[in-house]
Amino acid sequence: MVLSSIVRRYIGNAEPVGSRQVSKDIVDALSSATIRNVMADMEEMGLIDQPHTSAGRQPTDRGFRVWVDQIMPQSPLSEVERNLVDATLNQAKSEDQLLAAAALALAEVTRQLGVAISPVLDGSRLDRLELVPVRDKTLLLVASFGSGLIRSIAVELEEPMERERLTDLVRRVHLTALGRTPLEIHRDLAWRASSNEPVAASETPQIDELVHQILFALLELAHPPKGGDAFLQGAGNVLSQPELVERRSMTNLVQLMEDRSQLAQLLQERTGREGAYITIGSENRLEHLRTMSLVTHNYRIGDAKGTVGVLGPTRMPYGKLVSAVDYIALRLTQG
Repeated sequence: MVLSSIVRRYIGNAEPVGSRQVSKDIVDALSSATIRNVMADMEEMGLIDQPHTSAGRQPTDRGFRVWVDQIMPQSPLSEVERNLVDATLNQAKSEDQLLAAAALALAEVTRQLGVAISPVLDGSRLDRLELVPVRDKTLLLVASFGSGLIRSIAVELEEPMERERLTDLVRRVHLTALGRTPLEIHRDLAWRASSNEPVAASETPQIDELVHQILFALLELAHPPKGGDAFLQGAGNVLSQPELVERRSMTNLVQLMEDRSQLAQLLQERTGREGAYITIGSENRLEHLRTMSLVTHNYRIGDAKGTVGVLGPTRMPYGKLVSAVDYIALRLTQG
């Protein structure tokens, strides 16, 4: 009861909580002295700390973890909030727009930083592949996957390609890649590289090199680690939080938003997790996130997985955040 009172009050106003405030939240009458003794014990356990001598107590990362795992009540989204999410997602016309909308909906509902990444297609089989000349030395690689997703990437050549050579290239790439997953293609390329065996031996060494180039471009668009694939919305929500007054915390957050590749990689690592996944403060492996918390949930499009989440200070209403990422992940999965 005491920990719950401290957490709820601290989340509400970002101020350390005193024993008299806690006593107002407890139904069973306890003296301030008794509550102070309980708080002292909790401080020894590392669940709360005192920022300075005359202040009350505030939850530590460990205290938040205990509260999240053992005490936190459910906080479902209201009908108004669900309608807001639905309306925001329904405006999207493409994959990128949908993920940007998901991040925006999370930011609007939680008043924190909403994040999302494109689905990873490692396990999605390649159904169709086209190579379209767009300039003398540029081919547009368009790939359709079993998940229903279509992605494209430009491939730059060293010299213009004649139609007959392009036809031969397409045939060899189809022979190597169609019906297979990017993960299978990657393993095959790694094995052939170690054994010095060509992917699809031909009488034209230039075609062999181009097959490799096309396949590696295919792997890049199927498993994008770039920061451009991390969608962020609601930066102002987080930057206005009192915790970000401390210069180092603000600098860390700004650097993270400017270089999104780290955040994209972190979210990508979470695609194997089931359900809502919460990391609090020092639990985060990225130095830039050690004063913040990240709540994520996976979504699925066909056989491809992506991740949406909420980033903010450790002082967040976790129950509300879990409900938000759960609902938006469900909506993305349902299409």
